[in-house]
Amino acid sequence: MAQNFFGSAAYSVAGPYMTEIWPTRLRASGMGLAYGVGNSGKIVGPLGLALILGAKDLIRPAANLDSLGLAFLYFASWYGLGIIAYWFIGFETKGRSFEEIDAALTELPGAPSSSGRSLPLR
Repeated sequence: MAQNFFGSAAYSVAGPYMTEIWPTRLRASGMGLAYGVGNSGKIVGPLGLALILGAKDLIRPAANLDSLGLAFLYFASWYGLGIIAYWFIGFETKGRSFEEIDAALTELPGAPSSSGRSLPLR
């Protein structure tokens, strides 16, 4: 229940955040790319679980009590990978307009920011 509560809350933040971090000219294409790549998890998740558990049927792997802990650990590792991606790739957008973010994303590295504020890209 805790995973479902916090997992659902993460998705309510991820959607709006993803629309903010693309430059204006790439916003629609970037969102499409992000959702497309994200939807590949619908294939990779169950397939990876079946391979880890050693199931003979890759489409519908049978669950048993011995493999339950490993299954939860497998899916938790995907959440961990998402956290790492946000930590190293993401940047704070609070208090910045779309124009400021767009200017920071499109200027050359090392060039002074036109708005006087730079985005801390890690």
